[in-house]
Amino acid sequence: MLNNKMMSHRRSLPSRLGVTVALAGLVFVVVCGAVPVLAQGQVRAMGLSGAYTGAARGLDAVDWNPANLALDGDRGLSVGLASVSLDLNNNAFSLARYNEITGAVLTSADKDKILRDIPNEGFILDANMHASVLGFSMGSFALTFQGLAGGSGVLDKDFFDLILMGNEIGQSFSFENTDGEAYAVGAATLSYATPVITRRSYRLSAGINARYLYGLYDFTVENASGSIVADMDGVSGEANASVLTSQGGSGYAIDMGLALQLPRGWTMGLAVSNAMSNLNWDTDVERRIWSAYGDSVTASTDDIDARITESDTTYAAAAYSRSLPTMVRIGASNRFGPLLLGVDFSRGIEKRAGVSDKLAMDLGMEWRLTSWLLPRLGLGFGGEVRRGAAGLGLGIGPVRWDLAVANRGKIIPNDTKGLAFASGLSLDF
Repeated sequence: MLNNKMMSHRRSLPSRLGVTVALAGLVFVVVCGAVPVLAQGQVRAMGLSGAYTGAARGLDAVDWNPANLALDGDRGLSVGLASVSLDLNNNAFSLARYNEITGAVLTSADKDKILRDIPNEGFILDANMHASVLGFSMGSFALTFQGLAGGSGVLDKDFFDLILMGNEIGQSFSFENTDGEAYAVGAATLSYATPVITRRSYRLSAGINARYLYGLYDFTVENASGSIVADMDGVSGEANASVLTSQGGSGYAIDMGLALQLPRGWTMGLAVSNAMSNLNWDTDVERRIWSAYGDSVTASTDDIDARITESDTTYAAAAYSRSLPTMVRIGASNRFGPLLLGVDFSRGIEKRAGVSDKLAMDLGMEWRLTSWLLPRLGLGFGGEVRRGAAGLGLGIGPVRWDLAVANRGKIIPNDTKGLAFASGLSLDF
Protein backbone atom coordinates (compact mmCIF):
# COMPACT_ATOMS: atom_id res chain seq x y z
CA MET A 1 0.00 0.00 0.00
CA LEU A 2 1.12 3.57 -0.65
CA ASN A 3 1.31 6.33 1.93
CA ASN A 4 -1.08 9.30 2.15
CA LYS A 5 1.13 11.58 0.07
CA MET A 6 1.20 9.07 -2.74
CA MET A 7 -2.54 8.32 -2.48
CA SER A 8 -3.50 11.98 -2.76
CA HIS A 9 -1.79 12.28 -6.15
CA ARG A 10 -3.02 8.94 -7.35
CA ARG A 11 -6.55 10.02 -6.55
CA SER A 12 -6.16 13.31 -8.37
CA LEU A 13 -6.00 11.57 -11.75
CA PRO A 14 -9.42 9.87 -11.63
CA SER A 15 -11.02 12.28 -9.19
CA ARG A 16 -10.73 15.32 -11.46
CA LEU A 17 -12.29 13.32 -14.24
CA GLY A 18 -14.86 11.78 -11.89
CA VAL A 19 -15.92 15.07 -10.38
CA THR A 20 -16.25 16.68 -13.82
CA VAL A 21 -18.47 13.87 -15.07
CA ALA A 22 -20.52 13.51 -11.90
CA LEU A 23 -21.40 17.19 -12.09
CA ALA A 24 -22.89 16.61 -15.55
CA GLY A 25 -26.07 15.40 -13.90
CA LEU A 26 -26.29 18.54 -11.76
CA VAL A 27 -25.21 21.35 -14.08
CA PHE A 28 -28.67 21.80 -15.49
CA VAL A 29 -30.12 22.54 -12.03
CA VAL A 30 -28.14 25.76 -11.95
CA VAL A 31 -28.86 26.52 -15.59
CA CYS A 32 -32.61 25.86 -15.29
CA GLY A 33 -33.23 27.60 -11.99
CA ALA A 34 -35.28 30.33 -13.68
CA VAL A 35 -36.36 28.40 -16.80
CA PRO A 36 -40.05 27.57 -17.34
CA VAL A 37 -40.09 23.85 -18.07
CA LEU A 38 -42.47 20.98 -18.60
CA ALA A 39 -44.56 20.63 -15.45
CA GLN A 40 -48.26 21.25 -16.16
CA GLY A 41 -49.13 17.56 -15.71
CA GLN A 42 -46.35 16.57 -13.34
CA VAL A 43 -47.84 17.36 -9.93
CA ARG A 44 -50.96 15.22 -9.94
CA ALA A 45 -49.06 12.48 -11.80
CA MET A 46 -46.32 12.43 -9.14
CA GLY A 47 -48.92 11.83 -6.41
CA LEU A 48 -50.09 8.80 -8.42
CA SER A 49 -46.48 7.62 -8.95
CA GLY A 50 -46.87 8.28 -12.68
CA ALA A 51 -49.99 6.11 -13.25
CA TYR A 52 -51.57 8.87 -15.32
CA THR A 53 -51.58 7.93 -19.03
CA GLY A 54 -55.23 6.89 -18.95
CA ALA A 55 -56.34 9.36 -16.28
CA ALA A 56 -54.90 12.73 -17.42
CA ARG A 57 -57.50 15.27 -18.49
CA GLY A 58 -57.53 18.86 -19.68
CA LEU A 59 -54.22 20.66 -19.53
CA ASP A 60 -52.55 17.70 -17.80
CA ALA A 61 -53.10 15.62 -20.94
CA VAL A 62 -50.54 17.69 -22.85
CA ASP A 63 -47.69 16.25 -20.79
CA TRP A 64 -49.03 12.74 -20.37
CA ASN A 65 -51.17 11.78 -23.37
CA PRO A 66 -52.38 14.42 -25.87
CA ALA A 67 -55.13 12.08 -27.13
CA ASN A 68 -56.94 12.53 -23.80
CA LEU A 69 -57.87 16.07 -24.88
CA ALA A 70 -60.61 14.45 -27.00
CA LEU A 71 -62.12 12.32 -24.22
CA ASP A 72 -65.71 12.70 -23.10
CA GLY A 73 -66.35 14.75 -19.98
CA ASP A 74 -65.72 18.29 -18.84
CA ARG A 75 -63.70 19.95 -21.58
CA GLY A 76 -63.93 23.57 -20.48
CA LEU A 77 -61.14 26.08 -20.13
CA SER A 78 -58.10 25.10 -18.05
CA VAL A 79 -55.35 27.56 -17.18
CA GLY A 80 -52.07 26.46 -15.67
CA LEU A 81 -50.71 29.32 -13.58
CA ALA A 82 -47.51 28.03 -11.98
CA SER A 83 -45.98 24.75 -10.87
CA VAL A 84 -42.62 23.41 -9.79
CA SER A 85 -41.15 19.97 -9.16
CA LEU A 86 -37.76 18.65 -8.09
CA ASP A 87 -36.62 15.04 -8.38
CA LEU A 88 -33.17 13.86 -7.29
CA ASN A 89 -32.24 10.19 -7.00
CA ASN A 90 -29.39 7.71 -7.32
CA ASN A 91 -29.16 3.97 -7.87
CA ALA A 92 -26.89 3.07 -4.96
CA PHE A 93 -26.95 4.87 -1.61
CA SER A 94 -29.99 5.06 0.68
CA LEU A 95 -30.68 7.62 3.37
CA ALA A 96 -30.08 4.93 5.99
CA ARG A 97 -26.63 4.18 4.57
CA TYR A 98 -25.78 7.89 4.44
CA ASN A 99 -26.74 8.33 8.10
CA GLU A 100 -24.75 5.23 8.99
CA ILE A 101 -21.44 6.39 7.51
CA THR A 102 -21.64 10.16 8.02
CA GLY A 103 -18.95 11.20 10.51
CA ALA A 104 -17.95 7.59 11.18
CA VAL A 105 -14.51 6.01 10.86
CA LEU A 106 -15.08 3.42 8.15
CA THR A 107 -14.03 -0.14 8.84
CA SER A 108 -13.28 -2.70 6.15
CA ALA A 109 -16.79 -4.10 6.65
CA ASP A 110 -18.29 -0.62 6.16
CA LYS A 111 -16.35 -0.13 2.93
CA ASP A 112 -17.49 -3.54 1.66
CA LYS A 113 -21.12 -2.54 2.31
CA ILE A 114 -20.68 0.69 0.35
CA LEU A 115 -19.15 -1.15 -2.61
CA ARG A 116 -21.94 -3.75 -2.57
CA ASP A 117 -24.47 -0.90 -2.74
CA ILE A 118 -23.06 0.24 -6.09
CA PRO A 119 -24.27 -1.77 -9.13
CA ASN A 120 -21.78 -3.05 -11.68
CA GLU A 121 -22.85 -0.38 -14.18
CA GLY A 122 -21.59 2.26 -11.75
CA PHE A 123 -23.03 4.99 -9.55
CA ILE A 124 -25.80 6.85 -11.41
CA LEU A 125 -27.18 10.20 -10.29
CA ASP A 126 -30.32 11.57 -11.96
CA ALA A 127 -31.71 15.03 -11.31
CA ASN A 128 -34.79 16.70 -12.77
CA MET A 129 -36.12 20.15 -12.01
CA HIS A 130 -39.41 21.24 -13.56
CA ALA A 131 -41.23 24.54 -13.41
CA SER A 132 -44.10 25.96 -15.45
CA VAL A 133 -45.50 29.46 -15.81
CA LEU A 134 -48.50 29.33 -18.14
CA GLY A 135 -50.67 27.02 -20.27
CA PHE A 136 -54.18 26.93 -21.72
CA SER A 137 -56.50 24.16 -22.88
CA MET A 138 -60.07 24.18 -24.14
CA GLY A 139 -61.80 21.23 -25.70
CA SER A 140 -59.48 19.43 -28.08
CA PHE A 141 -56.88 22.19 -28.27
CA ALA A 142 -54.10 23.31 -25.92
CA LEU A 143 -51.32 25.87 -26.09
CA THR A 144 -48.52 25.74 -23.56
CA PHE A 145 -45.21 27.52 -23.04
CA GLN A 146 -42.93 25.16 -21.29
CA GLY A 147 -39.54 23.58 -21.36
CA LEU A 148 -37.64 20.33 -21.00
CA ALA A 149 -34.70 19.62 -18.73
CA GLY A 150 -32.70 16.62 -17.65
CA GLY A 151 -29.35 15.59 -16.25
CA SER A 152 -27.55 12.36 -15.45
CA GLY A 153 -24.03 11.44 -14.36
CA VAL A 154 -22.30 8.06 -14.08
CA LEU A 155 -19.16 7.18 -12.13
CA ASP A 156 -17.43 3.85 -12.70
CA LYS A 157 -17.57 1.47 -9.72
CA ASP A 158 -13.77 1.09 -9.85
CA PHE A 159 -13.50 4.76 -8.88
CA PHE A 160 -15.09 4.02 -5.49
CA ASP A 161 -13.11 0.81 -5.09
CA LEU A 162 -9.85 2.76 -5.49
CA ILE A 163 -10.88 5.57 -3.14
CA LEU A 164 -12.17 3.23 -0.42
CA MET A 165 -9.75 0.31 -0.63
CA GLY A 166 -6.61 1.74 -2.23
CA ASN A 167 -4.63 -0.72 -4.33
CA GLU A 168 -2.06 -3.43 -4.07
CA ILE A 169 0.92 -4.20 -6.28
CA GLY A 170 -0.26 -5.49 -9.65
CA GLN A 171 -3.85 -4.37 -9.16
CA SER A 172 -5.33 -2.16 -11.87
CA PHE A 173 -8.42 0.03 -12.06
CA SER A 174 -10.38 1.16 -15.11
CA PHE A 175 -12.91 4.00 -15.35
CA GLU A 176 -14.46 3.23 -18.74
CA ASN A 177 -18.09 3.41 -17.52
CA THR A 178 -17.93 7.12 -16.72
CA ASP A 179 -20.46 9.28 -18.57
CA GLY A 180 -22.83 12.23 -18.24
CA GLU A 181 -25.18 14.65 -19.99
CA ALA A 182 -27.39 17.61 -19.13
CA TYR A 183 -29.66 19.87 -21.15
CA ALA A 184 -32.23 22.64 -20.79
CA VAL A 185 -34.68 23.45 -23.57
CA GLY A 186 -37.55 25.94 -23.73
CA ALA A 187 -40.61 24.98 -25.79
CA ALA A 188 -43.87 26.28 -27.20
CA THR A 189 -46.35 23.46 -27.71
CA LEU A 190 -49.54 23.30 -29.75
CA SER A 191 -51.71 20.26 -28.97
CA TYR A 192 -54.72 18.78 -30.74
CA ALA A 193 -56.81 15.61 -30.38
CA THR A 194 -59.75 14.15 -32.27
CA PRO A 195 -61.86 10.95 -32.28
CA VAL A 196 -60.86 8.66 -35.17
CA ILE A 197 -63.20 5.69 -34.61
CA THR A 198 -66.55 5.89 -32.80
CA ARG A 199 -68.71 2.82 -32.12
CA ARG A 200 -71.46 2.01 -29.65
CA SER A 201 -69.10 0.12 -27.35
CA TYR A 202 -65.87 2.09 -27.74
CA ARG A 203 -64.24 5.23 -29.08
CA LEU A 204 -60.65 5.65 -30.22
CA SER A 205 -59.05 9.10 -30.20
CA ALA A 206 -55.67 10.30 -31.40
CA GLY A 207 -53.65 13.31 -30.29
CA ILE A 208 -50.43 15.10 -31.10
CA ASN A 209 -48.12 17.67 -29.52
CA ALA A 210 -46.05 19.79 -31.91
CA ARG A 211 -43.23 21.54 -30.07
CA TYR A 212 -40.92 24.31 -31.15
CA LEU A 213 -37.71 23.90 -29.16
CA TYR A 214 -35.36 26.66 -28.15
CA GLY A 215 -32.10 25.28 -26.83
CA LEU A 216 -30.75 26.98 -23.73
CA TYR A 217 -27.83 24.78 -22.69
CA ASP A 218 -26.37 21.40 -23.55
CA PHE A 219 -23.57 19.45 -21.86
CA THR A 220 -22.39 16.10 -23.20
CA VAL A 221 -19.49 13.89 -22.17
CA GLU A 222 -18.32 12.55 -25.53
CA ASN A 223 -15.89 10.13 -23.96
CA ALA A 224 -14.25 9.63 -20.59
CA SER A 225 -11.73 7.00 -19.63
CA GLY A 226 -8.93 6.37 -17.22
CA SER A 227 -6.86 3.69 -15.58
CA ILE A 228 -4.37 3.26 -12.75
CA VAL A 229 -1.95 0.39 -12.12
CA ALA A 230 0.77 -0.12 -9.52
CA ASP A 231 3.88 -2.23 -10.04
CA MET A 232 7.29 -2.52 -8.41
CA ASP A 233 8.43 0.71 -10.09
CA GLY A 234 5.54 2.79 -8.74
CA VAL A 235 2.11 3.95 -9.84
CA SER A 236 1.24 4.77 -13.44
CA GLY A 237 -2.08 6.11 -14.60
CA GLU A 238 -3.90 8.12 -17.19
CA ALA A 239 -7.24 9.89 -17.51
CA ASN A 240 -8.94 11.48 -20.50
CA ALA A 241 -12.19 13.33 -21.04
CA SER A 242 -13.83 15.17 -23.91
CA VAL A 243 -16.82 17.40 -23.15
CA LEU A 244 -19.03 19.19 -25.69
CA THR A 245 -21.14 22.20 -24.65
CA SER A 246 -23.44 24.68 -26.35
CA GLN A 247 -25.44 27.67 -25.13
CA GLY A 248 -28.12 27.84 -27.80
CA GLY A 249 -29.96 26.06 -30.57
CA SER A 250 -33.38 25.35 -32.05
CA GLY A 251 -35.42 22.40 -33.26
CA TYR A 252 -38.67 20.49 -32.94
CA ALA A 253 -40.27 17.54 -31.15
CA ILE A 254 -43.44 15.54 -31.79
CA ASP A 255 -45.40 13.62 -29.13
CA MET A 256 -48.17 11.21 -30.15
CA GLY A 257 -50.92 9.45 -28.26
CA LEU A 258 -53.96 7.19 -28.54
CA ALA A 259 -56.86 6.94 -26.09
CA LEU A 260 -59.43 4.13 -26.12
CA GLN A 261 -62.68 4.56 -24.17
CA LEU A 262 -64.30 1.23 -23.31
CA PRO A 263 -67.53 0.13 -21.60
CA ARG A 264 -67.84 0.36 -17.80
CA GLY A 265 -65.73 3.51 -17.63
CA TRP A 266 -62.35 2.10 -18.64
CA THR A 267 -59.86 4.29 -20.52
CA MET A 268 -56.75 2.84 -22.12
CA GLY A 269 -53.90 5.05 -23.29
CA LEU A 270 -50.74 4.79 -25.37
CA ALA A 271 -48.35 7.74 -25.50
CA VAL A 272 -44.93 8.27 -27.07
CA SER A 273 -43.03 11.32 -25.85
CA ASN A 274 -40.49 12.72 -28.31
CA ALA A 275 -41.52 10.20 -30.96
CA MET A 276 -39.61 12.46 -33.36
CA SER A 277 -37.23 15.21 -32.34
CA ASN A 278 -34.17 17.06 -33.46
CA LEU A 279 -32.36 19.96 -31.86
CA ASN A 280 -29.48 21.68 -33.65
CA TRP A 281 -27.02 23.18 -31.17
CA ASP A 282 -25.18 25.95 -33.02
CA THR A 283 -24.48 28.76 -30.54
CA ASP A 284 -21.22 29.07 -28.58
CA VAL A 285 -20.31 25.46 -29.25
CA GLU A 286 -17.12 24.43 -27.44
CA ARG A 287 -15.19 21.23 -26.97
CA ARG A 288 -13.02 20.83 -23.87
CA ILE A 289 -10.38 18.11 -23.86
CA TRP A 290 -8.63 17.24 -20.62
CA SER A 291 -5.98 14.59 -20.03
CA ALA A 292 -3.47 13.63 -17.37
CA TYR A 293 -0.71 11.04 -17.26
CA GLY A 294 1.48 9.85 -14.41
CA ASP A 295 4.47 7.55 -14.81
CA SER A 296 6.18 5.47 -12.10
CA VAL A 297 5.20 7.73 -9.22
CA THR A 298 6.32 6.40 -5.84
CA ALA A 299 5.91 7.43 -2.23
CA SER A 300 9.55 8.50 -2.14
CA THR A 301 9.26 10.78 -5.20
CA ASP A 302 10.29 14.26 -4.08
CA ASP A 303 8.69 16.19 -6.95
CA ILE A 304 5.50 14.33 -7.78
CA ASP A 305 4.25 17.10 -10.07
CA ALA A 306 7.24 16.53 -12.33
CA ARG A 307 6.04 12.94 -12.86
CA ILE A 308 2.50 14.01 -13.80
CA THR A 309 1.66 15.59 -17.15
CA GLU A 310 -1.67 17.39 -17.48
CA SER A 311 -3.33 19.30 -20.33
CA ASP A 312 -6.63 21.18 -20.55
CA THR A 313 -7.73 22.72 -23.87
CA THR A 314 -10.97 24.41 -24.90
CA TYR A 315 -11.71 25.42 -28.47
CA ALA A 316 -14.63 26.28 -30.75
CA ALA A 317 -16.39 23.29 -32.30
CA ALA A 318 -18.85 22.69 -35.14
CA ALA A 319 -22.61 22.71 -34.60
CA TYR A 320 -24.17 19.36 -33.78
CA SER A 321 -27.63 17.84 -33.50
CA ARG A 322 -29.23 15.77 -30.78
CA SER A 323 -32.59 14.15 -30.20
CA LEU A 324 -34.57 14.28 -26.96
CA PRO A 325 -35.06 11.02 -25.00
CA THR A 326 -38.03 8.95 -26.21
CA MET A 327 -40.42 7.43 -23.67
CA VAL A 328 -43.27 4.98 -24.35
CA ARG A 329 -46.15 4.66 -21.88
CA ILE A 330 -49.18 2.34 -21.81
CA GLY A 331 -51.81 2.90 -19.15
CA ALA A 332 -55.37 2.25 -18.02
CA SER A 333 -57.68 3.99 -15.57
CA ASN A 334 -61.21 3.79 -14.22
CA ARG A 335 -63.31 5.49 -11.59
CA PHE A 336 -65.22 3.41 -9.06
CA GLY A 337 -67.43 5.86 -7.22
CA PRO A 338 -65.11 8.27 -5.39
CA LEU A 339 -61.99 6.20 -6.25
CA LEU A 340 -59.88 6.73 -9.37
CA LEU A 341 -57.50 3.85 -10.07
CA GLY A 342 -54.71 3.87 -12.62
CA VAL A 343 -51.88 1.63 -13.80
CA ASP A 344 -49.04 2.50 -16.18
CA PHE A 345 -46.20 0.63 -17.85
CA SER A 346 -43.36 2.74 -19.24
CA ARG A 347 -39.94 2.39 -20.78
CA GLY A 348 -37.43 4.62 -22.48
CA ILE A 349 -36.10 3.64 -25.89
CA GLU A 350 -32.58 4.18 -24.54
CA LYS A 351 -30.98 5.23 -21.26
CA ARG A 352 -30.78 9.01 -21.30
CA ALA A 353 -30.84 11.83 -18.77
CA GLY A 354 -34.02 11.41 -16.75
CA VAL A 355 -35.19 8.37 -18.77
CA SER A 356 -34.65 4.70 -17.92
CA ASP A 357 -34.48 1.93 -20.53
CA LYS A 358 -35.84 -0.55 -17.96
CA LEU A 359 -39.54 -1.44 -17.84
CA ALA A 360 -41.38 0.28 -15.00
CA MET A 361 -44.87 -0.27 -13.56
CA ASP A 362 -46.77 2.38 -11.61
CA LEU A 363 -50.00 2.04 -9.60
CA GLY A 364 -52.00 5.06 -8.45
CA MET A 365 -55.19 5.84 -6.53
CA GLU A 366 -57.07 9.11 -6.05
CA TRP A 367 -59.91 9.38 -3.52
CA ARG A 368 -62.48 12.13 -3.97
CA LEU A 369 -63.01 12.57 -0.24
CA THR A 370 -65.09 15.72 -0.76
CA SER A 371 -65.72 18.06 -3.68
CA TRP A 372 -62.62 20.04 -2.68
CA LEU A 373 -60.27 17.44 -1.13
CA LEU A 374 -58.55 14.68 -3.17
CA PRO A 375 -55.81 12.63 -1.45
CA ARG A 376 -53.61 10.46 -3.70
CA LEU A 377 -51.28 7.48 -3.26
CA GLY A 378 -48.96 5.69 -5.66
CA LEU A 379 -46.42 2.86 -5.88
CA GLY A 380 -43.83 2.28 -8.59
CA PHE A 381 -41.73 -0.77 -9.43
CA GLY A 382 -38.98 -1.43 -11.95
CA GLY A 383 -37.16 1.28 -13.87
CA GLU A 384 -34.00 2.53 -12.19
CA VAL A 385 -35.58 2.81 -8.72
CA ARG A 386 -38.75 1.84 -6.86
CA ARG A 387 -41.11 4.60 -5.82
CA GLY A 388 -43.65 5.44 -3.13
CA ALA A 389 -45.74 8.58 -3.59
CA ALA A 390 -48.46 10.63 -1.95
CA GLY A 391 -50.32 13.72 -3.13
CA LEU A 392 -53.15 16.06 -2.27
CA GLY A 393 -55.51 18.07 -4.43
CA LEU A 394 -57.36 21.07 -3.03
CA GLY A 395 -60.14 22.84 -4.93
CA ILE A 396 -61.99 26.03 -4.11
CA GLY A 397 -64.31 27.00 -6.94
CA PRO A 398 -62.20 27.06 -10.13
CA VAL A 399 -58.91 27.21 -8.20
CA ARG A 400 -56.96 23.94 -7.92
CA TRP A 401 -53.82 23.50 -5.86
CA ASP A 402 -51.96 20.19 -6.13
CA LEU A 403 -49.12 18.92 -3.94
CA ALA A 404 -47.07 15.73 -4.20
CA VAL A 405 -44.04 14.04 -2.63
CA ALA A 406 -42.34 10.76 -3.58
CA ASN A 407 -39.59 8.48 -2.30
CA ARG A 408 -37.13 7.10 -4.82
CA GLY A 409 -35.44 3.73 -4.47
CA LYS A 410 -37.44 2.23 -1.61
CA ILE A 411 -41.00 2.45 -0.31
CA ILE A 412 -39.82 2.98 3.30
CA PRO A 413 -38.68 6.63 3.75
CA ASN A 414 -35.54 5.76 5.71
CA ASP A 415 -34.36 3.53 2.88
CA THR A 416 -35.03 6.06 0.13
CA LYS A 417 -32.41 6.71 -2.53
CA GLY A 418 -33.90 10.04 -3.53
CA LEU A 419 -36.77 12.43 -3.03
CA ALA A 420 -39.21 14.20 -5.32
CA PHE A 421 -41.51 17.13 -4.54
CA ALA A 422 -44.04 19.02 -6.65
CA SER A 423 -46.58 21.83 -6.26
CA GLY A 424 -48.89 23.41 -8.84
CA LEU A 425 -51.65 26.00 -9.11
CA SER A 426 -54.25 26.06 -11.88
CA LEU A 427 -57.75 27.21 -12.79
CA ASP A 428 -60.52 24.97 -14.20
CA PHE A 429 -63.68 26.59 -15.59
